[in-house]
This record gives sequence, structure tokens and C-alpha cells, in this order.
Amino acid sequence: MKSLLSKKIGLIVGCVLFGVAAHAQYLRSSYFMEGTSSRLQLNPGLQPTRGYFNVPVLGSFNIGTSSNVLGINDIVDVLDSGEDIFENDDLYSRLKSDNRLNVNLNTDILSFGWYAGKGFWNVNVGLRADVGASIPQSMFEYLRKVNRTEDINGSFSNMNFNLNAYTEIGLGYSRQITDKLSVGGRVKVLLGIARAEMAVDNFDISVDDALVNGDYTNLNPYQTYGRAMVNARVSTTMKGGGLSFDETTGQIDGFDIDGSNFGIAGAGFGIDLGASYKVWDNLTVSAAVLDLGFIKWKEGETTVAAPANGSFEVTGSNYQDFIDGDFLSMDRFNFVQDKEAAENVKTTLASTILLAGEYGLLDNKLSVGAIYTARFAEPKTLNELTLSATYRPKSWFNIAGSYSPIQAGGKSFGLALKLGPLFLGTDYMFFGNSSKAVNAFLGLSIPLGKQRCSDDI
Repeated sequence: MKSLLSKKIGLIVGCVLFGVAAHAQYLRSSYFMEGTSSRLQLNPGLQPTRGYFNVPVLGSFNIGTSSNVLGINDIVDVLDSGEDIFENDDLYSRLKSDNRLNVNLNTDILSFGWYAGKGFWNVNVGLRADVGASIPQSMFEYLRKVNRTEDINGSFSNMNFNLNAYTEIGLGYSRQITDKLSVGGRVKVLLGIARAEMAVDNFDISVDDALVNGDYTNLNPYQTYGRAMVNARVSTTMKGGGLSFDETTGQIDGFDIDGSNFGIAGAGFGIDLGASYKVWDNLTVSAAVLDLGFIKWKEGETTVAAPANGSFEVTGSNYQDFIDGDFLSMDRFNFVQDKEAAENVKTTLASTILLAGEYGLLDNKLSVGAIYTARFAEPKTLNELTLSATYRPKSWFNIAGSYSPIQAGGKSFGLALKLGPLFLGTDYMFFGNSSKAVNAFLGLSIPLGKQRCSDDI
């Protein structure tokens, strides 16, 4: 049986390996550009030059992708080879022992900010989605043997997929404490929309010679030919949807979505904290901690499945489950519903630490700076160092160039432009060749109030 769930998750795994999908939750290239509201997303302690109202959705839209495996042209080549991705020798030669992907999407449905005395307030209502995945090369080795009916002995471990989608409602405030120090924070109410997780901690199958050489004919359905051991789990949380199970066997038989019943599936809380300090007239350092928080998912909207027994026999009646070329066939894992595990599901946000320094030149019209970020995403923390130069001759015109070598393997650069109310930028320029990290930011905002200078704040 190839369940609907299996096909859906299979598509996700395909995207993991063939879709360039995000490290930068926000645009680092904009960090030293005065007058851009996107700076506050990276550090709520910064003081903007004036208030703003971002055009809904388009006012702050950011999507990014990063993979340690394939670039864009690699993806095209693989897709051209057909559906049998496990038999693609070119793909297989490029895989690493651990193949990772991170995807991030952020957009503010509504966001605006304004000065009140020496303090700056800002409000945002946005949608956030984070995807992280890790696929071991050993899984491909096993599927290649299965597809060729050479051997179904094999093992692999540490395969993970995580997805979190939620709405964020935030209220931020920053204030100039002294002429050198400004601090700020943001509190956020989080409303969970959907969550999915699949983890295979270990899969191991060992069979005797009757199956090793692909001789699957005339097997005695009552005879035992080997044993499989599985430590894995799969779960979803979604109001109006989730895993469904066969009433007779208790095994997963699909994934249901009822659009008419779609709604909030969890709730949580988060905070951002930030500060900026002017060491000298031309040197400023800053730091921030973002997305400290969690979401508690509703038990009634959560479905969890795990193997009915971590160790089970391979017989003449169930061997087909193990020679199925669809790796994510739920039959192979013998998944059944685990109601007790659905009682307390809590996920933490992918928090970020940011450290930055900037040196101003030419009466602060030009600056050079560096930003270090560490984002504690699943399945592995993503580190990046961004070097940037920013030219800001006018409040309505800023331009910045940046270089972020870690995630892109030193083969990309960033560019950001503020032209009146329009803001465009990327930390990883798309070259159409072997880009392993790509992101894009679009902003469109209306200025509010008069422009502030340092004496005003």
C-alpha cells in the first residue's frame, strides 16, 4: 500500500534533496541601513529614523533557502532524469553522509511603528514557517539495492523532518537610555497553524539467503526469513487535518484535510531582546537574541504514530513491505497510533543570537560592518558571518553590499537597495549555477511622522 501520507512525505523528501530551500530568517544585508523597518526584525533595540506603515504582505516578505547538498542547476539535472531518483548516479555521487535542508518563510500581514516621546513602538501580525530536514546517504544506499532487487539487508539512522507554521502577533518597544545606549524588546503571542515531524532514529533489517539475492518467488508465507528493527515516529498537529488510521489494523492509511474546519491548533509565547551601544563616535556594537519561545500544541488536534513493536519478523507474507521502492511506505515501519504520546507536544522556536559591529566613515554616510548569527534550527545550528558595506547619502536612498561565505560556500554575495518606500534585498545572490543558498526580501512601506535625528532621541 502506498498511502496518501506516504506520497505527501515522499514529495517533501524530494524537496529536501532537490529543492533549494533557509538560513536567513531576516535580511542581514539591511542591518546597517538607516530608515528600514526590517532592521527591527533583527534587533528590536535599534532606533529607526522615523515611523512607518508597511503595505500588507508586500511590506515585509522574506523567503530563503539553504542546502549543504545541491545547487539550482543540479536540481534541474536531477529532475530531468525522471522520477527514479534513487537510481540517479549523478545525484548519488554528490550526496554527503548527512544531507540537510532548511527553509524559512516570513511575511507580515500588518506591521507599523511610531515614536511616542523618546520611545519607539511597533506592532506586527505575521505568518512564519520553518522547515528543517536531514536525510542520510545510507538511506539512498538501501533504496538503491532494493530497487535493483539485489539485497534488502541494510540499516540507516538519524533521518529527520520538521515543520512548524504559526501566526505571530508582536508588540515591540525600544528606548534611548543614554546618548550611547539604546535597548528594546518585543513580546509575541504565537498561534500554531500546523506542525509535522518524522524521525527515524534507527532502521535495521537482516534477512537470510532466501531473500538476499532477490529470490522472492515461491516463498512460504508462514516462514520467517529475517527480522527488522525500527525506532521511529511520525506526528502531525493541525485543526481540520492530520494522520488517519485504519479501523481494523490501526495502521496509518492516509492524511486528511478538512478545509472547513481549519483553525488554530496551538498557542505559545515568545520574546526578542536587543541593544545597541556607541563605543566611539564612529564605532557602534549591538547584540540581539530573537525568538525565545515555544508553542504548546492542542492534544485534540495532534496525532502520533510509532511502530507497534520495535522488532518484528520478515516473513513470506510481509516481505513486500521491505522491497517497496517507496522508502516512506508506512507499511514498512508498521506504524500504529500512539494516543498517549499526543498528550503533551511542545515545540520551541528556532532561536537566533546576533552580534554586530559597525564603523562609520565620511560623516556616517558610509559604513563597514560585520554580523555574526547563530540560528538554532533543526536538525543543526546554522552559523553565518556577514561582512557588509553600506552607503546612505540620503534617508530615501541607501545601498548595501554584503558577503556571507559560510552557508553559500563562499560563492555568493548580497545586495540591498532602499529607494523611497521600496526596499529590495538578498543575502545570497542567485547565480543560476551551484547556488546552495538563496533568499529574497521585498519591502514596501509608507513613512510616518517627521524624521528623527540623534538630538531628538
